Amino acid sequence: MDRLNTSAAVAAQYISGKASLHGLLAAFLVSIVIAPAQGAEPIVATNCSIAALLTAKVASDRPGVLEEVRCEEGDQVQAGETIANLRDDVTSALVDIARKQTENDIDIRLAEKTSEVAAAEYEQAVNANANPNLQVVTRYELRRLKLSAEQTELQIEQARHEFDVKKLELVEAEERLKEHLIVSPITGMVVRRYRMSGESVQQGSEIIEIVDFETLKIEGFIDLADSWNLKPGDPVVVRLESPNLPSSVREKTFNGKIRFIDGAVTPVTERVRVWAEVKNEAGFLKPGLRATMEISSPDNRSATP
Repeated sequence: MDRLNTSAAVAAQYISGKASLHGLLAAFLVSIVIAPAQGAEPIVATNCSIAALLTAKVASDRPGVLEEVRCEEGDQVQAGETIANLRDDVTSALVDIARKQTENDIDIRLAEKTSEVAAAEYEQAVNANANPNLQVVTRYELRRLKLSAEQTELQIEQARHEFDVKKLELVEAEERLKEHLIVSPITGMVVRRYRMSGESVQQGSEIIEIVDFETLKIEGFIDLADSWNLKPGDPVVVRLESPNLPSSVREKTFNGKIRFIDGAVTPVTERVRVWAEVKNEAGFLKPGLRATMEISSPDNRSATP
């Protein structure tokens, strides 16, 4: 009886030990699978430059005299907003003349009336010769009256054509008037004002410089080996590097996305230039500062917010 109990105990220990071994083996395999994903490190680019993504030096499209510059340095302007204008007295007068001409359709109405009369005369002559035994109107006269009727119909077409040309001349004059307006191509802040009201400018003369500080460009370099795993659209996290900033600012993070991966490699360092587009929340990012950019690796992209 004791021998049976001893055998049973040994068997139980064997089974328990085997189960423990299987459990340890399973845990080990799971750790092998999970460990790389948990330990994947982001690709880091240090000493990155911060620059404006959108900037515009707004110039005049034509020579003239600045009648008004409507913004000062520090003002916020919207895309499509008029920020300055040239004197336009002569062009405005030409627009008024062209508009008056488009309101005058006398030539069309006169041609229509003339055509009605010519058509009636020709019809009357044809009716007069309806009786073959009587030739009231000669054939020559009939041909002349028919030609006159057709000619007046063409005069209507000519009058309408000239009226359409006048409409186009009005459009041309209005477009020339628009050339006197200087419009902002982007939304942003006025950082430079190069001209004052009353100054004479030439075509291409810069008047205002505008910078969009809402979205910035973070540019840096990464190792060649890391560049193979990147693609445009990969998420990034940016932190400022300057030691002169308050700790509360240095600890802030800014999210963005990779927009450009250079196809060339720097020959000496064998590094690749990349840049990301980052939203400048609360305006903490400033062009000229340096930053660190962490780019999510292929293993932890899904975990990046």
